[in-house]
Amino acid sequence: MDILIPEDPVFMTRFLEMEEPLLHSLYYLHLDYLLMDQAETIRRAYEGWGSIQAAMPKFLSWHTPTAFELAKPRWESEGYRLHSPKGEQLISLFTVEVSVESISDLTACLALLEGAENDLGGPLAGALQEIREPRERDLVDNFRRVLRALQIPAPPALLAALEQAAPAGPQREVSLDGGQHAEYVAYRDKFCFALSTGEWFMYTMHRSLYL
Repeated sequence: MDILIPEDPVFMTRFLEMEEPLLHSLYYLHLDYLLMDQAETIRRAYEGWGSIQAAMPKFLSWHTPTAFELAKPRWESEGYRLHSPKGEQLISLFTVEVSVESISDLTACLALLEGAENDLGGPLAGALQEIREPRERDLVDNFRRVLRALQIPAPPALLAALEQAAPAGPQREVSLDGGQHAEYVAYRDKFCFALSTGEWFMYTMHRSLYL
């Protein structure tokens, strides 16, 4: 299945935090202490995350610790430049092919982690608490938001317009027509909302990067 990934520092910060500290810590520090089925679910999710990350253009693996305050869209992209029908430069989107199994494995892992958070005890609940304590960040909630963003269907006309865009294709400049731009705007809003559900200020700040 094809999904769209924007050259978006807020998303990349959150996406990379799924791996470090959450999945990396669970896999390397806590796996031996978990039930066998829990360990297998986390192992498969870690592999699924790695498959998605490997399918992305390499230059998307950039982020800052304070994305809203410091990060700006990289207008000189290493891929291509995307324009609105009026000629305005937009944040580029990249088509990324991921397997249904990778998304399913991440979904199963999220359900496992959400269940563990509701437990009164148990090794997985303890592991999550240990990972969370020094960071003041709800890592399972971050996992939930990123997965929600990854599951947004790619709009068909927009997807078709971007399939030949660099680095996967030869096109270095892509201009959207009115229908494609409408899909871009709708996708942008859904994507930003998925990453900031329930936090209007965060949604507004994130969406402003695209304007």
